[in-house]
Amino acid sequence: MPETPPILPRLLASNALRANLSKHMTLNQMADSKASMILTASSLIITITLTQYDRLHLSTVLILAGAGLLAILFSILAIIPPLHASGETNLFYFRSFAELDEETFNRQFKQTIADKDALYDAYLHEIYFLGKHRLTRKYRLIRDGLWCLLGGLIGATLSALIHRLPL
Repeated sequence: MPETPPILPRLLASNALRANLSKHMTLNQMADSKASMILTASSLIITITLTQYDRLHLSTVLILAGAGLLAILFSILAIIPPLHASGETNLFYFRSFAELDEETFNRQFKQTIADKDALYDAYLHEIYFLGKHRLTRKYRLIRDGLWCLLGGLIGATLSALIHRLPL
């Protein structure tokens, strides 16, 4: 009869995986919230800029509107989930298993959870994919959107100041 490993190390391993996955999901939600805030702020800036079009110099309007549009683009790209193009089916990611029929999904999922090592490997793969691909991509796009917005605000401020200087 094979010896069953002690329960405490298995519980610790399961808790570590669960905590790590939970942390990644929280970071994912935070990234989505940040992208939504950038989207809202950029939309407001564009709206206010366009309503004040006749009071501002054309270069100021173009800088603000252009930076706002770029920030919106980066925010939308951050929110849209990437394609899972690794070629293998990840049973923990909906876009990966969405093309499987229910019977195939059930069979593969039962096989995965029946094998402790396969289950840990699936969890580890999901954690790695979340961190390496999704979160890295999201936070890079959010950073780029923020830099566009900041650059646009600074550029528009400088443009407005330059056009107000007496020559």
